Amino acid sequence: MARILIVGAGDIGGHLAVQLAAAGHSVWGLRRSDKPVGDGVTLIQADVADTETLQNLPDNLDILVYCVASPVFSKEGYHAYYYRGLRHILKALKGQKLQRAFFVSSSSVYHQMDGEWVDETSETRPSSFAGKEMLAAEEALLKADVPGTVVRFTGIYGPGRTRMIEQARQGGHCDPEPPVWTNRIHRDDCVGVLKFMIEQTLAGKALEPVYLATDDEPATLFDVLEWMKDRIGDVEPDHDLPEATRRANRRCSNKRLHELGYELQYRNYREGYDLLLTEMGLV
Repeated sequence: MARILIVGAGDIGGHLAVQLAAAGHSVWGLRRSDKPVGDGVTLIQADVADTETLQNLPDNLDILVYCVASPVFSKEGYHAYYYRGLRHILKALKGQKLQRAFFVSSSSVYHQMDGEWVDETSETRPSSFAGKEMLAAEEALLKADVPGTVVRFTGIYGPGRTRMIEQARQGGHCDPEPPVWTNRIHRDDCVGVLKFMIEQTLAGKALEPVYLATDDEPATLFDVLEWMKDRIGDVEPDHDLPEATRRANRRCSNKRLHELGYELQYRNYREGYDLLLTEMGLV
């Protein structure tokens, strides 16, 4: 059994920590709050932006998962919690012989906005501060003296992440032409991908430095919203989504993830959102 530190034990990191502990691993979950992470997980209350709180991390670790969320949506917040925070953790763990460190990143590192297909080999020239800070953090990990893997998640949805459902209920509309392509992955698959990669590492399997984690079916915003409205039925009259023209517009490939052997729990938006709509009592 392995010794695993999850830095950022929130929605994804917390569920991952609990599943790993249930599998018999020794797991620590680091978070800013004092709220317990879950059964079998040792809480470390600390802040990655404050090095004074990172003095007593566990030793002899096998796996590090860096899965934080910036508390503020700003260049300064992202710089502090993604780039600098990751460097603080790596420095605090210096000298430990990690089998692998994982950094949870985002498809915001891509700049393509005309419906292009992108994968792990595609050029990354983000214009947003979020994409730039994520990319800087990715590079910090991959240049560090530790085996590292970056996992770029696309739009995450699931329990508590129902913004698009609310847009559909309120009559959100996007014109079918020109198409605005969207990509997503269910929260449970985010946890599943990370757990699978950890298991592969512990089994001695080689991993690539970067994986793009998304479901099997990029879909247009028009198709997703219209499908939801048809399923829900009782929705408000259509109105244009003003932010539709500012959305990322690309198609993300998960070929490398499939080649690794991961099997998605929710292969497309219909499978994942149908369960959510049912749980919310909307269908």
